[in-house]
Amino acid sequence: MDTEAAWALWHATIEKTRAVMLARPEALAHSRVRDQALYTLQAMIRGGFDMYVAPRQDYPCVYRQSLWSPFETPWGGPAADMVYGWCFIDGTRTYRLTGRIGTNRFTDLHLFTGYFGDEDMRSIGNFELGRFTDADGRFDVIMSAQKHAGNWIELDPAATRSMFQLRDTWWDWENERGTQIHIECLDRPSDSMIHTEAELAARLVKAARLIESTTKRALHYARKTVEAAGGANAFASVLGSDGANRNFGASPRAGYLAMVWDLAPDEALVIEGTVPNAHYWSIQLMDLFWGTLDFSHHQSGLNGHQMALSPGGTYQAVIAFDDPGVPNWIDPIRTPTGQCLLRWYDGTGSPPRVTRMKAADLPFPRPISPRQRQVQLNTRAKASLARWGY
Repeated sequence: MDTEAAWALWHATIEKTRAVMLARPEALAHSRVRDQALYTLQAMIRGGFDMYVAPRQDYPCVYRQSLWSPFETPWGGPAADMVYGWCFIDGTRTYRLTGRIGTNRFTDLHLFTGYFGDEDMRSIGNFELGRFTDADGRFDVIMSAQKHAGNWIELDPAATRSMFQLRDTWWDWENERGTQIHIECLDRPSDSMIHTEAELAARLVKAARLIESTTKRALHYARKTVEAAGGANAFASVLGSDGANRNFGASPRAGYLAMVWDLAPDEALVIEGTVPNAHYWSIQLMDLFWGTLDFSHHQSGLNGHQMALSPGGTYQAVIAFDDPGVPNWIDPIRTPTGQCLLRWYDGTGSPPRVTRMKAADLPFPRPISPRQRQVQLNTRAKASLARWGY
């Protein structure tokens, strides 16, 4: 496809996707959902550039602050506890990964043949980066198609547009240290920094497809979740339940339960469940279009370390517009409908029970004062943003 055709396709795809998002009944009924649709579309436009136009496989780096930054561009439903790293590579080249593992929960390296939204994207490897470390927590790994002595990750030479995603996963945001990582290409050609016009046109088409397919995927999961759960405000298992979903990016280590919530300003949803038997777990909120709600300045999600647990390995959380004063308040940022995700790694989980009631009728003690909550939120924001070096 030539430059003019690619440019026209990109613009047409943006307009088509915008029309689909704004035509949703939820966006027509609620200005907050319309606002989120417009913002998430802009975030995906930037995501298309960051993921398809910008990368240079011969000059790789691990992107953290551009793709899925903590509240600016959270399209695609990133987890609040995961500082993601993205690296774009060529399966015919040889790369060296060096660094030091963090003290946080785990650092997962997930290797794909393509990028998010690629027609031929499939998962080809999932690695716990900590398994490659020495006694000091340092690692030195070769990535190549040819077998290499020592620490080695095999690449597919047919996959010239490969990607790996790091999930640097935090449990205690204030007191842990993230993984440090550096990558270099050991055999790059001398003149491969500047993209040709033909290459840019091909990448622009891919960027357009990312925006369209991500929106379709989010709305597909919303519909499937409601169908499987028998309505809103109930959890069901749909995400990552088949190979096609996992090839879109879901981790083979993870389990997921999803809910579409429907909530009036004076109501609350009480979520009561058994703590997943897992290495990591969390509950978090996203908008209808899979834009993760701000988790740095708002308590829009909680992990198993942050959650106040009940005796016997159970938990209770409350989704409500206004702070009800309970420890496990999950803040939808005044969003009447969206998608909620219960996520765990290396274990099992079960659907929690959800009860809809008037917020004034919540039957729990309310020990958190507005001042105490503000102190908590200030501490949360500082710890969250520090993970990205902000």
